[in-house]
Amino acid sequence: MQKKLFVFDCDGVLTVDKSSWGFLHEYFGSRDNSYFAELYRKGVISYLDWMKIDIALMIHSYGKPIKKSEVENALSKIKLRNTAKRVVDEIKKKGHYTAIVSSGVDLLVKRVCSELGVDICLYNELYFYNDELVPGGVARVPLREKKEVVLNLASSLSVNRENVVYVGDSEWDIEIFKSVGVSIAVEPCGKACQHAKYVVRDLDKILELGLI
Repeated sequence: MQKKLFVFDCDGVLTVDKSSWGFLHEYFGSRDNSYFAELYRKGVISYLDWMKIDIALMIHSYGKPIKKSEVENALSKIKLRNTAKRVVDEIKKKGHYTAIVSSGVDLLVKRVCSELGVDICLYNELYFYNDELVPGGVARVPLREKKEVVLNLASSLSVNRENVVYVGDSEWDIEIFKSVGVSIAVEPCGKACQHAKYVVRDLDKILELGLI
C-alpha cells in the first residue's frame, strides 16, 4: 500500500464557520473589507500586508487593545464539524499522513489539530506584544502560495503528488485541486466545486470514496 498524504484546509472544511478571519472581524465589530482581498489577489499587497490591515481594522473598530485571551475566547466559539474526528482517525488507522494547511489563524488551527490528532499543522501566526494583538505576524501559508506549501510538504515526506489528497472549499483551493492526485471539495464550495474530483456535503463521505 502506498502511503498517502491527506491535507485538509481548516476553515469551513474541518470547522462549521467559513473563515476564522471573518469570524474575528465580526466579533470585534470591524468590516471584512473585500477591497483589500482584491488588492492581494492582484499582487498589489503581500499577504502580510493584508494581515496587518485586517488586524488594524479589528483594533480600531474595537476601540481598545485586544488581549490574547479575548482572541482565544472569540475563536473558542468556532465549532468542529461533527464527523471531523472520525474521518481523521480512520485515515490514521490505515497508516496515512494527515495534515492541516490553513491560511487561517494559528490559535484556532492549533486547537483543531490538537482535538483531531492531526500529524502536521501549518498556519499563519498572529503577533502579540505584552499580551496585546498588534498588526503583523508570520505569514507561513499565504493564500496564493498554498499550492507550493502543500507540494513542498508532500516532497518533505517523500509522497508523490499523485498520492496527495487535498480537501478544501474555496476558490483559493482551486490551484491545489489541479496539482494533486485527488481533490475533494466540501460544500458549500462555490466555484471550487467545479474543479474538484469529488464534492461532498458531509466529511464522513470521504471514507466512502475508496481512498484509504
